[in-house]
Parts: sequence; C-alpha cells; structure tokens
Amino acid sequence: MVIWEHASSFEDALKSVIEGFQEKYPDVDVEYSVKTSDQYYNLLQTAMQANECPDLFWTNGQATTNFQAYVDQGLMMDLTDKVDFSLYDGTNAMKIVTAKDGKIYSTPTAETGGRAVFYNKRLFKEKGYQIPKKLSEFEALLAEMAKTDEVPISLGATDPWDLLFIFEPVLAATHLDWIQEYEKTGYAPVNDARVVDAYKKMAEWGDKGYFGRNWTGISGEGASLAFSTEKALMYIGGTWNISTFKENNPKLDFGAFQIPCEDGQIPFVSPSSCGLGVSSKTENKEAALAFANYFASKEGQSRWLEALGAISCVPSIQSKEAVVNDIQNGYTVQATSYYDILGKEAGKGDSPCNLWEEDQCKIFTGGLSIQKFVDSLQSLCLTKEEMSAGKS
Repeated sequence: MVIWEHASSFEDALKSVIEGFQEKYPDVDVEYSVKTSDQYYNLLQTAMQANECPDLFWTNGQATTNFQAYVDQGLMMDLTDKVDFSLYDGTNAMKIVTAKDGKIYSTPTAETGGRAVFYNKRLFKEKGYQIPKKLSEFEALLAEMAKTDEVPISLGATDPWDLLFIFEPVLAATHLDWIQEYEKTGYAPVNDARVVDAYKKMAEWGDKGYFGRNWTGISGEGASLAFSTEKALMYIGGTWNISTFKENNPKLDFGAFQIPCEDGQIPFVSPSSCGLGVSSKTENKEAALAFANYFASKEGQSRWLEALGAISCVPSIQSKEAVVNDIQNGYTVQATSYYDILGKEAGKGDSPCNLWEEDQCKIFTGGLSIQKFVDSLQSLCLTKEEMSAGKS
C-alpha cells in the first residue's frame, strides 16, 4: 500500500501515524512518498492518468478545485459510510472534505490553525487583569491598559496578513452573525455593513492608543518582539507564533484566549485541514480503508497532532503545551475565516484575495476608505445568485 504526502513538513507526522497503524496491522506493508508542494498536483495527475495512483493521497479538499475535479472524474472513493468520522462531530472539520454531492471523499484532520489573543501571564497577575467574558469587558480592559506604560496590543500594521489575523477575531466577536450567515447559506456579501463596522472598530482602537504610538508603521516582526520582550501586554495573531515567542524569550510566561462576543459566545477563527483520500482504483481496498479509519481516529490524530505540535479542533485530544490547551479549550464556536470567504466567493476575473492583499493596509493609513475598500472586494466577487447558479 502506497501513500503520498505533499510536503516534507508533514513527513514526521505521517511516519508516526504509519507506526501506530502497523502496530495494529503488522501484516500490511506501507510505503510512503513525500513530494514537493509546488509539483505535487502535477505528479499526482500524471500518476492518475497512468493508472499508477497511490492507494491514499493528500489533497487540499475544498480549498482548491483539484479535489472536486478528482471526484467528478471518479478517481476518489466515497468514504461516507466506510470511515468512522464521529470524532469530528460538533466541529467544522468535515466541510473541507465534503464534495458537491454531499458525500465525503477524504479524511479530515483534527488539526486547526487559528487566531488568538496571547497575553503576558506575569503582567496580568501583577496588575490584577482578568480574562474578559464579554466584548465590553475586553474593551474596558484595553482602556485600562492604555493608561499604563505598556502597549495594550502589539500589532504589525505594515503587513496585510498581520492585520487580517486581528481583524478576523474582531469581526467574529462583533458580528458573529455575519459569519454564521455565510456558514448557513453559503453566501454573505463581503462589503456588508457588519464587515465595515468591524473594520471601524479596529480603527477606533487604534485612535484610542490601544495599539501604541505610530502603530501603522510597525512591522510584524516588531510587534512579535514587543510582546516577547514584555513591552506589550497582548498580541493578537496566528497560533503559529507560539514557537516564535518561545524563541525570542524562552522565559516568557504567556497564555491565550479569544475575544468574546457580547452575549458570551467565544468564537475561534480557525480553518480546517484535509487528510487523505482513497483512490477509487486501489487494488488494496481493505488495507487502504483500514488506514483511512486509523488516520481519522482519535489515536491516529493524537499521533498526527503531537508530531506537528498542532492545535486540535477535537476537545478529546489534548496537547502537552499549556498555551495550546488554552486555545483549544477556550472557545465555544468555530468561525470561518473572512479571507476564506473571499476566496470562496471570488469571481472568474481578478482575485479579490489579491486586491485585499494590495489594499488592506491603506484603510488604516488614510489612503483608502473602509467602504471603498470592501466595495472593491465585492466587485470582484460573485453575487448570491451567481453562487447559487454555480452550485446547481
């Protein structure tokens, strides 16, 4: 049985899962091949055309068009009733592996990479700060912090991605209903008044000094270093920054929480990731399905996540890292990324994601109004009717 992965960064995790699988199935020979990400899909397509497709293989799931194309061509096995996916009940993990026909053609993973509010535990304790339970409490905390010598939130506003990773939690906390509207109906206009309001909230925080002085000129590295060296009380950004904070300051005592909604809901903006699909032409069907089931199981995903040092969307899988568990156990609802919604609603012309990257920073430096910015993004997106027609 042969398995293909798309990047070397996942090799150790795949090896760990294979080791666990072979403890249960010692008579099954498993080979794996790790490709380079830039050539992966070309190599996979060639193998499929030559009828030499691996038994199991990675795809991006619904994040790219390859997955649906393979399904339409009959190249992927329907796993809906062949794999136990109960581990993922109550999460968004299955969306990325569910095709247009409503059937499941790949395993997901329990891995999620999201955004969080990282905070300095020592300084919070010394100053008597409490983790907020409502949005109004969070804003009151910011106002109190702004009276001190420390920066309330360190932010790298010269990088559109650093802005995105704070904007998305702000959007989720202020207007979770907009995100859930998209999740329920499959469409939400990206220039909605609620999106504009979330951007205005960020700008308001900047005007009040919550990001420190001259914040629009701070780089992402500068913001990360400010938090690591305890010059900033909080940092809002991607969970992958955990290792950077530790490298910058091994003695830094920090935790994490999410910006709460006013009604007490605690959203976690976190994209899901795809696992492995099974070739419809496999000659090792029984073994391939056994591996798919093991990969999708709690034991399989515990191995996968431990090797990656990743955050789990499944509460029953805990990390050895305290800050990872802070994030994993500190939310009540997952929320879709604004950037992912932009990508899903993109039209056939210029990409709204590219325009977003070009113009995002301008709305905070006065180079572009928030309304014009989101209107320009919407102009490159499909309408609700066009989205519906595309699904029919």
